[in-house]
Amino acid sequence: MGCLNCIRVPLVFFFRCVVYYLPCLFKHRVEIKVSLSDQLRQNYSRRGGFHTNYYRTEISTRDTFYALLGLFMKRRGTEEALKIFQRLSRDMTADGQVPSAYVFTWSGDKPVYKKESVPIVDANMYYIILAWKCYDSFPKEIEHGYLHCQRAYRWLETFVFKDTLHEPVGASWQNTIKHDGPVLLSNVLHIQTIRSMECLACVLKDSRQQELFIAKHKQALSKWVPEIYKTQETLPRILSIHWNMVRTDFIQSFDQELQCPLVPLRTAGPVKDETTWSAWVYGRQDLHTTIVWPWVGYLYMCVLCSQRRTSLAQKWWAKYTKFNHHQTLFDIYDKDTHFPIRRAFLKSMPSDSKTLSLRLAAQHFLHGTVV
Repeated sequence: MGCLNCIRVPLVFFFRCVVYYLPCLFKHRVEIKVSLSDQLRQNYSRRGGFHTNYYRTEISTRDTFYALLGLFMKRRGTEEALKIFQRLSRDMTADGQVPSAYVFTWSGDKPVYKKESVPIVDANMYYIILAWKCYDSFPKEIEHGYLHCQRAYRWLETFVFKDTLHEPVGASWQNTIKHDGPVLLSNVLHIQTIRSMECLACVLKDSRQQELFIAKHKQALSKWVPEIYKTQETLPRILSIHWNMVRTDFIQSFDQELQCPLVPLRTAGPVKDETTWSAWVYGRQDLHTTIVWPWVGYLYMCVLCSQRRTSLAQKWWAKYTKFNHHQTLFDIYDKDTHFPIRRAFLKSMPSDSKTLSLRLAAQHFLHGTVV
């Protein structure tokens, strides 16, 4: 532990105790009087991408991707996807890295490429997957961006060894969990990225690249599909169902494993993930294990509906009606009280774009509501 951390830790624990025992001193109200669909529209940036939440200080490539998934489920969103694709293309580095976020500063939106000095890898994957999603609606624009996609994949490939994508610790979405490089969720995304590059090469008649990516896709599937069946993590399994990486009869056994009131991030099992030192100190050790992220549940409902498992989706929708009593939807909730979390260094954010988008998509699927 460095000298700076030795000084910081007592102050961190002191502040955590103050917030825990005197929460009334830190309460604030957010007045939101518009519908969920209007909140999502207000979060959209004309320059491309969705602001992460009500405060609109950041546009996350990751959050924008999942918000767009909700729009894609309703057969919408290609214009918004093209806009963020073009924006990311303009801000791609010379060696091919895509910005992971844009943060608001006095001089304008600033692109972000690293988190605590380590590069964030998954933005390149979202970029390439979105390029393929846009192709049918905007073939000319994506054809012009194909070289950017190739550059983005070449940069991404520097993190791939033996058909496995390795990420720096702290850079993946599961940034509170220790790992030695490979993360299942990121490798599921990588498989879909390879598939998207294969499809782009096919429609653009780049046969050499197409053959290369067909081989890569087969190798990645053979390595990671067995891990999808064995894992306790739910999000990579939901995405693997959506992208047809597993057999359709997997849905039934997976659903039976979700013995929880709400869709968890992890199912019960023998493996207990070890949290990072920083997450433990700041009280975020449960962020990617037991805290409720409603957007994961809404994504699962949408995937079930797209796989014609509407009755299963209805069952889960009934469990999520408790969130309908709020003015807005937050990104994270307490697993026991189902109220938004408010801690010293971990606070639920109102009007969360990905949660709003996927909730509206699930409502559209299950009730035919025009949203």
